[in-house]
Order: sequence, then structure tokens, then C-alpha cells
Amino acid sequence: MSKSSKWIVIVLALVAWIGGMPAFAGAKVYYDIYGQSYKRITIAVPPFAAADKGRPEISDLLGQDLDMSGFFVVAPRSMMDNDFLSEGVDRKSIRFDQWSSLGVELLCKATVEEKDGTIALSSYLYDVTDGSLLFAKKFGAASSDWRRLVHRLADEIILQATGERGIMSSRIYFVGGRRDVYVSDIDGEGLKKLTSYDRLIVSPSVSPDGKYLAFTSYREGKPCLYVSDLGTNREVFADKEDGMKLGGSWIDKRTLAYSLTTGRFSTIYSVNVETKERKVLFRREGILTSPTFSPDGTKMVFVSDMYGGPNIFAKDMATGEVKRLSYFGNYNTSPAFSPKGDLIAFVSKTEGALEICVMRPDGSDARVLSDGGVNDSPRFSPCGRYILYSSQKGNGKTQICFMLRNGDNKRVLRLTGSDATQPNFMP
Repeated sequence: MSKSSKWIVIVLALVAWIGGMPAFAGAKVYYDIYGQSYKRITIAVPPFAAADKGRPEISDLLGQDLDMSGFFVVAPRSMMDNDFLSEGVDRKSIRFDQWSSLGVELLCKATVEEKDGTIALSSYLYDVTDGSLLFAKKFGAASSDWRRLVHRLADEIILQATGERGIMSSRIYFVGGRRDVYVSDIDGEGLKKLTSYDRLIVSPSVSPDGKYLAFTSYREGKPCLYVSDLGTNREVFADKEDGMKLGGSWIDKRTLAYSLTTGRFSTIYSVNVETKERKVLFRREGILTSPTFSPDGTKMVFVSDMYGGPNIFAKDMATGEVKRLSYFGNYNTSPAFSPKGDLIAFVSKTEGALEICVMRPDGSDARVLSDGGVNDSPRFSPCGRYILYSSQKGNGKTQICFMLRNGDNKRVLRLTGSDATQPNFMP
């Protein structure tokens, strides 16, 4: 298969570590990164058995997670009669031929035990086609953290079925009400404020190790760049010069890149937030903003108006050569590299809408993924298979959404009751 092929065939070579059982035989997921189709796996998640009472909410949440992932069709509970629901979790008690007759390919069984404020979930994933056990894993947590335990199980199932871990255990940070930075679980639980300034905030960015939060705030009456230690709330760096500071992105866990526009000139800087050493990466007349870097650090992608409207450019960090990437209309902003460096997500003004798009790192194969409205701030998940972004339709509130990188499986995340913008995945 040539490198230029748009089809990536992920063969599910699922190695079963329990007792030398065979892998999940013959299953494949066909995943077109530019958007035709791929095969979803049908999975059944019957209610999990508990010692003293049923806990249907646990299996219900797991089903919701798997459905949200975009890789599964979750078999409806209405298909399961009492004989299915009364089965045990061990292989001998499961009627795989009957599950197969319902079109089920994978089956997740589990038992739940709660004691002394803790919860333990013993889970079993079976390949229905041959009855093989794909994994048997036990998860434990405080009873109050049962939702996160389920998210971990969902990510483990996604790992087994696709070769990469899911995002259901992820936490997301974003600007709520355009005034402060928040963080929450992907399902909106565990909401927490990271800042308490009640002033306009833009461009939040957390360092790769989760230690520092960079953002631009108007808390002193002008746009200043701040970097705070999330563990201590201590301010470790601030740029309070006149001018607009925007687009902070981390080059490594201590080095931040951002732009400063003052007068007719703009400069992209890198700064070590601990030593305060600052370097000029690029300077020119006009606007420079939104610097971001390829995973290998060899290219800096940014937005400039050097050919009129805002467009996306790349600078080779070794040679200094600058190349225009975006030719998709004349308004292109908010670039973001995928973790594998094979795509750049960006925002383009198209037919009156601001759309989330992707293109190759050389600017080729530009494609619209969103479907109208005002869409902004695309960011890839750590696995590179999802794009997180903000979206506003009509006169409604701005909400956080995500989709697969081919534009399928668009979902709205219910995080707050107010506008939610500028999302990203917490490291």
C-alpha cells in the first residue's frame, strides 16, 4: 500500500494475555482519514452483576462512552432477554452463538464489588465470533470515583479494538463564559476553576507536563501574558509590555512560544518561563500570531497577513525558509499540528461560515470537516484521532465539540451552562 493512499487499514491483532487465548480473529477497521467510512464494531454491554444490588448506571455509562468514541455500535438493552441477562461472566456460561445471532461482535461482562468506600470492577472482554477472552482486568477506585473507573475501562476496550487508547479518561480545559479557565472530565463531571480573575481570557495553554498554565488576560486593563504554576497558583512569568500578546503554545515543558504585536511590527518569541530567557523566533511588519510547532520541532507554523488577509505559513527552523501553506480562500487561522505530524487543523472562512478544516503539513489536500456556523480553536487529542473545537450555531451559546479527524462522529460536550471556548486536552 503506497504512502499516498488515503486508506489506513488497522488490523485488529488483539493479543490475549490470559492463558494464551487467540487474538480477536479476522476483525478489521477501515479508517479513511479524509472521510468516507469505516466499520464500527457492534458490542454488547449487559448490566454488570453486583453482590448486593444491581448497578445498571455503571454499564449504562460504559455504553455511552463506547458510543461516544465513534468506533462502536452498542447493542440496545431491549435486544437482551432474561436468558442473556442472567448469564455469568465466565466463558462456560456464555451462549456466544446466541450473542452472535444478534449481530454482536464483542461482549463486555463485569462484576462490581463495593466495600468500605471503595469500588472494584472485574471486567472481561470476549470476541463473540470464537468465544476467546481478549482481556480480564480489574479496576479499583474510591466509590465516589466510579465514573472515572468506567472511563478507564472504556479506554481499555478502545485500545483492544483499535490499537490505541481512547479519550474517555481525558480531562479538558477551556475558557468558560470568556472570563476564566476551567477543567473538567470529558463528560462534564469534576468541573474545577483554574483561574479566578473574572476578566476576559484568551489563548490558554497548559505545558506538556501539566505544571504551568499560560494565558492572556485583561485583568490589569490591557492584554498581558501570564504563566502560573498550577500546583501553587504562583505567577512564574509575565509579559506586561504594551501591545497584544497571543497564541501561546509550548515548545517543551518549560519553553513557551507567543506573539507580541505592537505598532506596525509583530514578533514571535520563545521564553523559558523558569529562567526568563527570551529569544526572537521571527519578526516582521504586520501581524504574526498563533505559533505552533511540528512534533519534531523542525517547523513553526503561524498566522500572518503578509499576503493580505490572515493565512497560515510555515518556517523551517533550520534554514529560516518561510512558505505559505493555506490557499483555501483568504481567511485561515488557528493552526494546530496533529501529534503524529501528518495533519494540520485550522479555521477557514468558507461561504460565510468559519469552518474547521485539515490539510497536509505541506498545505495540500485541504478539506472542510465542520458543517456551518462559527467554529474555532481546533486541537487534536493526544492519540491524534479526534479534534476538539468550539462551535456556535445561530444565536445559541458557544459549545465545546469533538469529532473524529475525518469529520465523522460530531458530538457536543455538556461542560457548563455558559459559553465555552478555546478547548484543549489536559496533558
